[in-house]
Amino acid sequence: MRRLLKAKPRARGLVVPAMPVGSPGMEVGGRKDPYEVLLVNPDGSTRTYAQY
Repeated sequence: MRRLLKAKPRARGLVVPAMPVGSPGMEVGGRKDPYEVLLVNPDGSTRTYAQY
């Protein structure tokens, strides 16, 4: 979020599809699956914003 607020890209927001284990709110013990955070562009298309 800090990176997004600092960069101020033209975007509708961020999404993390599929609720991966280890993402915020989806913690299960110490398990963390890899996942991508997508930036939603004004036209509704998406692109990878970050990978964890």
